[in-house]
Amino acid sequence: MCIRDRYQRRVRGKNSKSQMAGNLLLAAALLASCLANPAPNVLVLFADDAGAGDFGCYGHPTIQTPHIDKLAADGVRFTQWYSGFHVCSPSRASIMTGRLPIRSGTAGAAWTGGVFNADAVGGLPLNETTIAEVLRKAGYRTAAVGKWHLGQQKQFLPTSRGFDEYLGVPYSVDMGSSPWDRYNSEDRPPLPLLRNLEVVEQPTDLNKLSDRYTDFVREFIRNSTADSARWFVYMAFNHVHVPDFATKQFCNSSRRGRFGDAVSEMDSTIGKILEVVAEVGAEEETIVFFTSDNGPWLIKQLYGGSAGLLRDGKTTTWEGGVREPGIVRWPGVIPAGLVTQEVATTYDIMPTVASLAGVDLPSDRIYDGKDLSPFLRALASPSPIRSPHQCIFHYKGTPNTGCPKSMASCPGLWAVRCGAYKMHWVTSEWTTGSSNGKLEDPPLLFQLEHDPGESFGINPNSTEYREARAMIEAAVAEHQRTLQPVENQMAKGVDPSLKICGCPQSQIKHPHLPNCTCNPENWDPGLVACDPGLAVVPEPMNAATWRFQTSLPFQEA
Repeated sequence: MCIRDRYQRRVRGKNSKSQMAGNLLLAAALLASCLANPAPNVLVLFADDAGAGDFGCYGHPTIQTPHIDKLAADGVRFTQWYSGFHVCSPSRASIMTGRLPIRSGTAGAAWTGGVFNADAVGGLPLNETTIAEVLRKAGYRTAAVGKWHLGQQKQFLPTSRGFDEYLGVPYSVDMGSSPWDRYNSEDRPPLPLLRNLEVVEQPTDLNKLSDRYTDFVREFIRNSTADSARWFVYMAFNHVHVPDFATKQFCNSSRRGRFGDAVSEMDSTIGKILEVVAEVGAEEETIVFFTSDNGPWLIKQLYGGSAGLLRDGKTTTWEGGVREPGIVRWPGVIPAGLVTQEVATTYDIMPTVASLAGVDLPSDRIYDGKDLSPFLRALASPSPIRSPHQCIFHYKGTPNTGCPKSMASCPGLWAVRCGAYKMHWVTSEWTTGSSNGKLEDPPLLFQLEHDPGESFGINPNSTEYREARAMIEAAVAEHQRTLQPVENQMAKGVDPSLKICGCPQSQIKHPHLPNCTCNPENWDPGLVACDPGLAVVPEPMNAATWRFQTSLPFQEA
């Protein structure tokens, strides 16, 4: 199947005989690699709100992540890996479809972005093809685990979108109340745990969540391997989104505090999943991707993560909001211990694994992701090739939607990187909230390979600035010609009748607890294994102590 991969390279000027010979040797090496490595299993490990500086292999001084570090040591670690968006739902739409969220109507209800709430009317459009649907056509067994956040109605949930099985919390862990984050909300019921389309626990016990996910994935991999079936697991962690829950085993285990405890628990889960891949003898038959949906949520201060030397974080189009850790492991194809400075993105995963599985993507749409398989295979060759990306487009939200009264129009595309240069037409800062936007005139320009922290703008009067701006604006014009109007899924708003409620009459039996409570025992404050570390502290369970909000802000969740 991998014979479909083709090595392509731009060669400027006339090829010399030595260049031609080198190209033929590389092509032969890639073909041999394809023939020796048939379609692999696919394991995607997707963190929530983890920043570029939150792991040991990316330089954090006090967080220990031995399993993630080993994953990097056994494969290739990217230093310039980008997410598809700066917040949760749009980023997840991009990994599922290989397309920027602007193409699926999931770039936000406003020009500043947004996500799907727990009672959202919209979801990932049904005419979008997901990575699971593509791989299932190739005979893969498919499973989604953890956070979904692409619509909570049945038609939008994983088992309606190409996944054979699903176990998880369908959105962020702060979008439903639990002992770790207690509130009562008309929009957000107690935090549910779903098995396929059914509620199995509400509120779910976060102390058991990581073990449940681990056991589910391990059983799925064992069963699929026993049946000689190729498999795809999308493990979308609820860690390390606030609240920073952790079991007794990990509470107070990290010198980084509660956030570090949550990272350690996620790292342990990753280790157990990779252990079963080795146990069934599938290491060399499995390609593993590890990354995060967006940058750290800095407004949570110590309870959020770190973007390291990058500027800002989640909810912004600065590097800290969109540049993520990125690791790929495929023993026998990708040499161990590599670090690459080439650019790659989360939305490259879909076209890459489709190519490896020998499946054609639907031809009636544009994909922003690139097939990285030639690049990954060439890492083992004497002549590595460059990233297939020329430009990366960073949207903050949906253009001309929810514009301030002072603006006749407002852009959704706030920043673009082409080559080493990144231009910002609009900026925002986490310290002043995600709904602000400052128009930059003239636009800001940074050379990211010299200045990854975006601290020293290039002089607008310089030749360098003028040439880079002309290049980027030409790329933007070309990109915008490919856009088609689509229905804005997030602008459809919310409807409390659409929230997930396993026990809609629960207050008849438990009037002192929020409605939709199926598991009253899971409100026991003693379930919080250690001091929650947030402003929410366990209180006696009675109606007077619940903080009630009829409508919670959800654009940043």
